[in-house]
Amino acid sequence: MTDIRVCVDPMPGSRLPCGQSEQASESLYLVGRELETARLSRLLSVATAGRGAVLVVRGDEGTGKTALLDYLRTKAVDHRVLSVRGVADEAETPFSSIQFLFMALAAEQEQLEPYHRAVLDTALGLQPGPAPETFSVGVALVALLTRASRTGPIVCVADDAHWLDPASQRVLSAVGRRLSRVPVLLVIACAGASFPELPELVLSGLKPADARTLFNSTRAAPIDEAVVGRILDESAGNPRAIIDCARTMWQAGGYTVIPSTSRNAVAEEAVSRLPVESRLLLIAAAAEPLGDPVRLWRAADHLELPLAAAEPLESAGFLSFGLRVRFHDPRLRSVIYGLASPNERRRVHHALAEATDQDAEPDRYVWHLAQSVVGPDEVVGGELTRCVPAACDRGGLAAAAAFQEQAFLLTANSTTRVERAIQAADLHHQAGDLGSATRVLEAAELGTPDSRLRARVERIRARLAFDTARDRSAILDLLHSAQSLDENEPSLARQTRLEAIGAAIFTGQLDVVDSTLARLAHDERGRTDRLLESVIQWAVGGYASAIEPLKLALKALDCDHADDTRSRLLAYLIAANMWDEESWDALTGAELVRTREIGGRAVLPYVLTHRALVEVLSGRFAAAGALVAEARAVGEVIGTPPLSEGAVVLAAWRGLEHPDMAAPRNERASSGVAGTMARYARAVLANSQGAYDDAVDATREVIEHDGLDIGGWSLVELIEASARSGDLVTATIALSRLTEQATLSGTDWALGVAARSRALLTVNEQAEEGYREAIEHLSRSRITTDLARTQLLYGEWLRRQGRRLDSRAQLHAARERFAAMGADAFASRAARELLAAGERAPERAEDTKAELTPQELRIAVLARDGRSNPKIASMLFISPRTVEYHLHKVFAKLRVRSRNELHLVLTSTSE
Repeated sequence: MTDIRVCVDPMPGSRLPCGQSEQASESLYLVGRELETARLSRLLSVATAGRGAVLVVRGDEGTGKTALLDYLRTKAVDHRVLSVRGVADEAETPFSSIQFLFMALAAEQEQLEPYHRAVLDTALGLQPGPAPETFSVGVALVALLTRASRTGPIVCVADDAHWLDPASQRVLSAVGRRLSRVPVLLVIACAGASFPELPELVLSGLKPADARTLFNSTRAAPIDEAVVGRILDESAGNPRAIIDCARTMWQAGGYTVIPSTSRNAVAEEAVSRLPVESRLLLIAAAAEPLGDPVRLWRAADHLELPLAAAEPLESAGFLSFGLRVRFHDPRLRSVIYGLASPNERRRVHHALAEATDQDAEPDRYVWHLAQSVVGPDEVVGGELTRCVPAACDRGGLAAAAAFQEQAFLLTANSTTRVERAIQAADLHHQAGDLGSATRVLEAAELGTPDSRLRARVERIRARLAFDTARDRSAILDLLHSAQSLDENEPSLARQTRLEAIGAAIFTGQLDVVDSTLARLAHDERGRTDRLLESVIQWAVGGYASAIEPLKLALKALDCDHADDTRSRLLAYLIAANMWDEESWDALTGAELVRTREIGGRAVLPYVLTHRALVEVLSGRFAAAGALVAEARAVGEVIGTPPLSEGAVVLAAWRGLEHPDMAAPRNERASSGVAGTMARYARAVLANSQGAYDDAVDATREVIEHDGLDIGGWSLVELIEASARSGDLVTATIALSRLTEQATLSGTDWALGVAARSRALLTVNEQAEEGYREAIEHLSRSRITTDLARTQLLYGEWLRRQGRRLDSRAQLHAARERFAAMGADAFASRAARELLAAGERAPERAEDTKAELTPQELRIAVLARDGRSNPKIASMLFISPRTVEYHLHKVFAKLRVRSRNELHLVLTSTSE
């Protein structure tokens, strides 16, 4: 049987999902390899202890051998690392492959015994003479490594060792058998049966749970779950196959495979030798994404293909027939589909449509039917449009966009054609495919749309422009499109206008919408939207007059804007600005789940950033860091400017500098929410370090601020900094503003920080009452950072009152909270206060709990918060069995017995 698998290269032109770096890509191959990495670590410790070890890492192509060698290199920080790699072109030249080892040890060769040096020089062709025996070369190489290891242990790795020339292979075998007394770790990675006499580590396919985790962490958008199951079954746990399939092989949410455009000579030759009937059956199998044998054989019947057509496919090693129709390498689907002619594809798709139950799976039926049509077909186009919701349920917004675009392509009526193009462009935009959205919009404009449709085109263009530039002109374009929509689509006009206002608030360009807000304040048509009404009231009458409408708008959000994420983004700002952490947490948490579920990548960076801020102030820095990284990566993939808000605030609370704190990259970064968060972060960092004058400079202007860009947080930092630096006038003015906000808000978070700030400016019993009141309020809040800050300030005040014993309890509590969340600068400040209070703060104990992976962390937090396994599975697009598998690993790492104990450890470790 011909093995076609080895001939399939990774998909050309592929890029990493969510902007992952190549280094991150390599780490993906380590998913499910905990035992293997542990074994390498143990062998590394053997070399560190002065003894030798050897290991052959054996596995098929794509199983992660190179990734394990890279892992070993990163761990070998105190070792000298030597590397050699087999090259097919040099496999016939004796000793060519290990020449690199000799070259890396050139200095040590000068110190060798003359005989050993002569053997090596002859083997390398540096002096004349007959080729030495491989045994002699091996002994000389051991002597060379022994000499080199006198300055420290050595790690020697040989990758693709199956391509080493036979002489080099025999030398490495000889070396491996003689390293027991030399502090050298030799690790050889190879496919096949080379080095049979050496200890080995065989890499098999990943376990199903690990394969699922790898796929979910790699895919860039939702994919039909049935297709995912087939991919995982077909890949047999091979990491490279899983990654290639998740990244580049499937489009439209899994409804269709992307035809490979790269040449594959071996596959082409094998296909060319197939009988015509077998070739057509093979193309049909590639086009049928589920691997459903019943559907395929029904299609074969429509194509009038005999059962005997399957035998050459099995014999040639293309696929096998059983419970599923399985390609021996899942990437072959793309290759085979790419080799098919357009007419062959149309024939097999028509047959697959005829083989699909129209009533049970209308979306799959119409998709195959659409791929078989040449030219306009109003009936099929209408069916595609009707199936858009079903497609979205299966494959997210990407699938919905593909269905709508296909409907547009099959439509002849000019008005309907433009309408469908606009809908497709909008869905592409929501899915984060800005290029496709622009391409389809251009096609829509060819249809000479009327004024109503031109207004909708203008709206999508304005949204695209804002996502890519976030400048004044984009906001003006949104306002203009809203004005154009007023006459025919007033509801969409209000939504667009609210989006423009939100964009202006977010970017700090409210002057662009001043006239619009003034007009809407006297326009009863604008009063049908509670969120819009509350924002108008804030702009016209200020924070105090708008607080109640804002609260009502948040409560009615699910009714008024259930499917409008853009408007909901503004609601997050409102919740944070009102100190309403419960609404802020609930809104961002629910929206993050929903946006990931449907693949809404256009707004995902905004949602992730908001959620990251929630996690930071809740003291879960690890979770916040993962969200910040994801937001940055998604933005890189879809081509939108980065959002710095979450990154700068997280850095500040960790006690670290961030470039965007002091030197904004662009105008947007210095204004709006980005600018406000940068100044707030600068003040947090300065206050943590006791640089109070710097904190005052960063936040002084907030006194005159009355915006919805979360400027109230900076009031808290300004009060502490100005009180500590002696600027009581500034502190008093800021306290007045904060007290007003807290009174209007009425939340425990707001009342807590106000009471703490008031205590900073009072004396004696009143100050203590303020601190105790603040702790009482904040203990009922989820904002752990402010609770710890209050305990720190209270402890500092107690120490200054001479109550050193009382101060220690507060300082200990503050220090432990800061240390647990990773707020190192504040933890150090608390430690210094403990020293001043007469007690040496103990060194922070090394965390003996194993670090959770990002997936384990997400599952652990959801389980801690009471979600069941099926609920967690639905939120993270994995199976309940996978959730159970990860929870068992979480319990072991955190040393707990059940999910009921997770709250005990996830409140005292970085979440």
